[in-house]
Amino acid sequence: MSAQETATPPRSFALSRWVVILFVGAAALAVYFLVAPTIGHHASGYYRPRKFPFSYGYNRPLLLLFIPYALALIAWRRGARIGLGWLLGGAAVLHLALLFAPLPQSQDMYQYLLYGRMQLIHPSAQLVQANPQAMMPFLHGMNPYTTQPVAIWVDSWYSWIHWPLQTSVYGPVWSLLSLGVAKAAGSSITTGFLLYKLVVLALDAAIVTMIVFAWRWRGDASGRDGQGAGWGVLAYAWNPLVLITVPLGGLVDVAVAACLLGAYLARRRGRMGLATVLLTVASLIKVYAVIGLVLHLVLLLRDRGIRTAAKHGAMFAGIAAVLSVPYWAGIDTFRGLFHVADLSNKSLAGTVQKLLTPVLGGAGVPSPGDAAGAIVRWVGVGLLAWVVIWAIRRVRTEDDLWLSVLAVLSVYFLVTPWFLYWYLLTPLVLIAAMPRNRFTVPVLAFSGTSLITAAFPPWLAGQAVQALARYGPPVAIYMRGAPKREPVDDLTIDSPPPPAPALAAEPIPAG
Repeated sequence: MSAQETATPPRSFALSRWVVILFVGAAALAVYFLVAPTIGHHASGYYRPRKFPFSYGYNRPLLLLFIPYALALIAWRRGARIGLGWLLGGAAVLHLALLFAPLPQSQDMYQYLLYGRMQLIHPSAQLVQANPQAMMPFLHGMNPYTTQPVAIWVDSWYSWIHWPLQTSVYGPVWSLLSLGVAKAAGSSITTGFLLYKLVVLALDAAIVTMIVFAWRWRGDASGRDGQGAGWGVLAYAWNPLVLITVPLGGLVDVAVAACLLGAYLARRRGRMGLATVLLTVASLIKVYAVIGLVLHLVLLLRDRGIRTAAKHGAMFAGIAAVLSVPYWAGIDTFRGLFHVADLSNKSLAGTVQKLLTPVLGGAGVPSPGDAAGAIVRWVGVGLLAWVVIWAIRRVRTEDDLWLSVLAVLSVYFLVTPWFLYWYLLTPLVLIAAMPRNRFTVPVLAFSGTSLITAAFPPWLAGQAVQALARYGPPVAIYMRGAPKREPVDDLTIDSPPPPAPALAAEPIPAG
């Protein structure tokens, strides 16, 4: 590590103080998550099914952690510094401490495991007769895309899940990973849980490593322009939302984020084939990641011509076809996605839908709930389609590509009736590796406000206040306009530019 990277400005005390407070608070919460499951009901085991989990549980202590987190980021921005080694070491302790705690909030990891387990169980003759697509075409187990988990209600793993009627909404990459983990775990769901957590740990470590490399390759690891590798590690690895989403929750979005960040770096190294593969894998895990692939192909078309773009498009199609073959059942393969598209929760669009329902009912509209849902969804689809078209027309440079990805994801979060805070993981990872831009502060702010909960009568008014508290601040920050951009070269990373001649009248621009 260079002397420049380890130099500590006089104001570093402010940063150190807030980082220490954040570490102590997060460590205390980790100890609670580790110890609380051992208190009472010992006979049922350390890892046991939770009857009434709440994805937004423990939000009050988590929101408190965002205070030192935000102040630490502000102190860094103002010039204070901490050695990168200290930030990496502290983050490693927190992430490892939370890794093997029982799931206190979202139980989705057990849903992943059950989808893997289903692929190992041959469906009964009665089930196949009632649902000919219950079996996977090229394997002997149940197809998680066409068979509801309730079909294996007698299995010991079934009692752990909370979505018994939901077929898989994840792509074939995640389904194949679930199959591998379930097979390696044998009959023990605890072993499957621990194996999945090791996969998450590998993805988590890869993300942190790539964030550091992104800044080193850019030539700004020390943060001379207000960010740097330390800032990226602080923004991602110390974020309270990341702590509960990645090491604690083990949610699928960490794989999507890792793939998109890998593609971000691959493009900057000129490895377009690797970028295509990573973006393809991300798209075959969660559907929202396809925007990165689309814009990648558009930029290839503009930069390298139709032949190169077609070759990379064929690469995507080939990988997608090969990985989808074991599960393909025609349009029924997307049954789970269609079901989730009809759901709504306390997202911004979901709140608008609930507020619109009594208005339509008072106007005499039949089935006002269904009508409100249709209006919200069609308007949302229109807005999302518009921003995708805008992004496709706009993308001309590397910066355009990734800023457009952030723009499309942001609009998606605003218009989808079904939103959960861990969807923010991909934007958080990208802004931790990118130079400061218009999305940096809004995404960081939303990572905190997305955990706000409010419930009071009348309950619909309480939900409206909650939506305003969650979405209002990041939208307001974004609307204030783009921040001043530092003159950081984000394109030339393989080697530093040659020094300017001593007698040059003007400095030679980098790159």
